Amino acid sequence: MVTILIVDDEPSARTTMAILLRQRGYRVREADSVPAALRALAGDPPEIVLTDLRMPDGGGLEVLRAAKVHCPAADVILLTAYAGWESAKEAMRLGASDYFEKGHDPDGLLRRIERTLEEQARRRGQGATLGEGRTFLTVLFADLRGSLELLAGYDLEGARAVLDGVLERMMEAVRHYGGTVNQVMGDGIMALFGGARGPSDHAAHGCLAAVRMQAAVSRYADALRRTGDMDVRIRVGLNSGEVIVRVIGSDLGRDYTAVGQATHIAARMEQLARPGTTLITEDTMRLARATIVTRPMGRAVVKGLSEPLETFEVVAARAATPRVLGATPA
Repeated sequence: MVTILIVDDEPSARTTMAILLRQRGYRVREADSVPAALRALAGDPPEIVLTDLRMPDGGGLEVLRAAKVHCPAADVILLTAYAGWESAKEAMRLGASDYFEKGHDPDGLLRRIERTLEEQARRRGQGATLGEGRTFLTVLFADLRGSLELLAGYDLEGARAVLDGVLERMMEAVRHYGGTVNQVMGDGIMALFGGARGPSDHAAHGCLAAVRMQAAVSRYADALRRTGDMDVRIRVGLNSGEVIVRVIGSDLGRDYTAVGQATHIAARMEQLARPGTTLITEDTMRLARATIVTRPMGRAVVKGLSEPLETFEVVAARAATPRVLGATPA
């Protein structure tokens, strides 16, 4: 049975949510303060934590940090009565999986919980394609350019709707080409291509996923512009190299991540990419050159490396691209 921990100092709000969740068949535990929440997290780890953002003796961010230590497989959903994109973005940057306006649309919150549990199950299934230990693969980072400024004029639900549309298109592109979305980080994602049982041409699949997500987000941006003044563009960065794949989690679930210099370089490529473009390293370009068209972008300095790296912008996919078993039609 799925366990959900509710952290809220307001008895009526906490009790109401607990009743709704128990009616849905969830096992519910309640905490009326930050210290009580920390004790609960250190004891019996839940799958989901619902926590108020602001409480007299602390806040939801403290609960979030503790959850990352005691039950990293759990997803934390922050509830705030002070709806605003700025606080929500900070929460997502620190690792919250979702946020919701407190007391607003209980059915909507229940749907978010169900979707979070579905995503946990999906992560476990995708993670099965990766083996622990050292492996050579391709790492992709993608994010929404200038999300804080772009969405500052929107209420919480409006910002959420736009961001969801971008993230869904990013993740669909990764899954289409056999990749694993192993982290959703507020306004962006980290994804892995390859691994013990993954596709051998992981660099090509990663680059093709980048081309697909850029095209999908561009179409989405066109639709948004027809209803308002919004310039939605994403940055994507990729690098291929040896990393250590490890599992973070517990018996409740497994999350995979890749640690190493190759991951650091991929993140740097994303940071250097211009909005609406994809930047890759020479290592990735050499592996994927039969699949993509690129243009040289010069040498880039990467912290920790003694020499700058040659970088390339992905212009387009070539006519003939590798087929991925089980891929969905474009």
